[in-house]
Amino acid sequence: MARDGKHVIHAGGIFANPQLHREGAAAADTQPGTVGTFVNGLFTAASDADVGIKYVANFDYLRCKTVDDTIAAGEWVVAFHPTPGVFLNIPAVAGTYNKGDALSVVNGQVATGGGADAQFFVEENEETVISTAGELLRVVVK
Repeated sequence: MARDGKHVIHAGGIFANPQLHREGAAAADTQPGTVGTFVNGLFTAASDADVGIKYVANFDYLRCKTVDDTIAAGEWVVAFHPTPGVFLNIPAVAGTYNKGDALSVVNGQVATGGGADAQFFVEENEETVISTAGELLRVVVK
């Protein structure tokens, strides 16, 4: 769910050229920004323990869909590999987040409690309270 003017998934930073993309059908209904992997060609929400390259589902601007539109199971997902220094808006688990907090990935959403090997860190300017799971949280990729 877009909030605080968040209308994009890629929120800044420099993409490598060329950026690594992957496409496939959604295994289940998927919110843009979801962190996932491709399992048998299907984009599937991921958690930290999942092996393989993690991707982030982008919103479908080619079909005039926004960050508020769910990608239905079976619809095409264009996802990109998050690279260091890129800022993303990713759905978060309900909770309180502070700038610099290391994040874990749980069922495609970020959550507090990331360890030393965390890939995502909170990049909001002030303490942010996510009251409803799935609201977008600005993160930076390390």
